[in-house]
Amino acid sequence: MSYLLGRGSAVEWLRQNRNMRIVLPEARWSVPYPLLEGSRTRLKEYLPMLSGLTLPIQLVVWCREDRRRTAISQSHVLTTQDGFYPAVRIANDLFVSSPEFAFLQMASLLDEEHLVFLGMELCGRYGIRDGKAFTRAQVCTPDVIEALIDRMPRIRGRRAAQAALPRVLEGTGSPMEAALALILSIPREMGGYGLEAPVLNRSRPVEGHARELWVDDHITPDLLWERARLVIEYDSDLHHSASSRIANDAKRRDVLTEMGYRVITVTTEHMRSRSEVERIASIVANALGTTVSTTNQDELASRTEFQARMRHIAQHPEELLAIG
Repeated sequence: MSYLLGRGSAVEWLRQNRNMRIVLPEARWSVPYPLLEGSRTRLKEYLPMLSGLTLPIQLVVWCREDRRRTAISQSHVLTTQDGFYPAVRIANDLFVSSPEFAFLQMASLLDEEHLVFLGMELCGRYGIRDGKAFTRAQVCTPDVIEALIDRMPRIRGRRAAQAALPRVLEGTGSPMEAALALILSIPREMGGYGLEAPVLNRSRPVEGHARELWVDDHITPDLLWERARLVIEYDSDLHHSASSRIANDAKRRDVLTEMGYRVITVTTEHMRSRSEVERIASIVANALGTTVSTTNQDELASRTEFQARMRHIAQHPEELLAIG
């Protein structure tokens, strides 16, 4: 039979592949059931191209009789009879679950916080290899995931996916940037600040005198609240060495300021400080015409714990796949 990498192995392959050629949102992969049967190719022939994946590799099969457990693989029966499987062909008889399908498969394994964070990664603009984040094109959107959820009503984990998906923001540029966006936007009863969600890494035209400061005709703020004319720039080392990054970030701030935005810079050190995160949230809240203050000690404790969990997930992305 052919092989379909699913669950944690699919996510691991998707996050590590720098050259994933997936066009969205028009091109989707729906592999018919018969295409995934009949081949006698042995999995070990593909091991060189699967280097870097955690063993055992997680495979999807179509009935209990096809389940096999070997030294390098485990099989899981796909709990749906919908007749199609959103997958990407990566070799002759080897497929990998598409990003949206991987999200659905992981929904039955992860708690809501981890699933939301995974959704941010799959719908973001970064991948992870050897524990390090790198930039790449966005390969999925929440709308694509929602369409798949609607199309596969019998798949296991569907309810969990439906519950988590509204929290997923697309376009995030790094794990810590995702953590910051979630801390600010997740509802207060869940440990966040419950603020209006920002737009992440969406290109804006550079107009007026700002054109004289910027070589391109567009600029891409990290976190943007357009109606409040507020931008948060998260300092990350994904793009440049220290000296070039500092110069580029300063020019970006100048351009955004000239365009009429208030620009706040957030660093990893800020994220480690509860008081600094509270200050940043207060700035955003004031700009949006609301407040984040509370005298409820339980809510304060919940915020502190939630922020710690978000930072931990951002700093240890491998733990998202520890479920196997």
